[in-house]
Amino acid sequence: MVMHTGTFSEATRPTVPGNGLTLAIAKWRETTQETGNISSRVFNDDLGQRMGTSWNSPKFGALNAENLNATEEITNFQQMTSSNVVITPGEVGLAIKIAKKSEAQWSESVALRAGRIMRDGKERKIDADLGGLAASFTTFTLGAAATVLTPGLLAAGKSRLKAGSNTAAAAIAAGAPSNRAPAGPIDGFFRWESLTQVMRSLIGGATTGTVGTTSIAAPGSGKGAEALEDLFVSKVAGVNVFGNSNFAKDASDDTVGMIIHGDAIAYIPFAHEGANGTPFVRDSEDGRFYQTTLVVDYGFGILDQFYGIAVTTDATAPTA
Repeated sequence: MVMHTGTFSEATRPTVPGNGLTLAIAKWRETTQETGNISSRVFNDDLGQRMGTSWNSPKFGALNAENLNATEEITNFQQMTSSNVVITPGEVGLAIKIAKKSEAQWSESVALRAGRIMRDGKERKIDADLGGLAASFTTFTLGAAATVLTPGLLAAGKSRLKAGSNTAAAAIAAGAPSNRAPAGPIDGFFRWESLTQVMRSLIGGATTGTVGTTSIAAPGSGKGAEALEDLFVSKVAGVNVFGNSNFAKDASDDTVGMIIHGDAIAYIPFAHEGANGTPFVRDSEDGRFYQTTLVVDYGFGILDQFYGIAVTTDATAPTA
């Protein structure tokens, strides 16, 4: 028996010489890729076509209501102030070339499977770009190198966002605008390694083979089951906690995650005919190949520094 092999783009299906019977080929496998979860949790707004090259987000400052004298007009006129955030989308893409001979020989469609893998790569890139903004939240920061992420640190993050511009040993007048995060979900995004201790706390500490009754995940709480779910871990101290493998980790095993309100970050897609986020297929000049490209056009940036916290924690690979 003679077996024929080849590269991915020129692979031949092995056959039994003489009778043309096809040998069994197992179902194709793919490299594991975690679905992104940040873009769906932050502020989204499309840049419309023929609306210029940049997206602008003006933000008005606060006004203060004052006590009035029933016999006098209001003479203290306040000024409306605003600040602007500008985000300019840019194109991101990838391309592959598939031999039609390969498409005709393999047991599954190479082109269809390639399209799915290309979409995975696109989603991973978007997630990495948005997660990379975590270190840019410099107004509020928590943690440090080698810091273990705990439920207490998550609670501190939620309180800090709701406290706004409150600083230590500073008086605050009642009803003063403080740039605090508005009503709405507070989300935390961290590498899975950093979440190990949080998940241990939720699942519960083993005491003589049973879950301790003082654990967050005491019987009947349901927290233990939530902690075992994929991507979403649980809501801890008012923070929706998400695991995310697309955050960078440095050589010292530290990573920068984030605790944010949804309005902290803007994700601005700019869909147009040349970049609609789906695979575009055409024949090569000689007609022997499929040339497949996928292009997406988007921008991203921080909308409000007061709505996000950079959280530096340890991301050492757990062993127990």
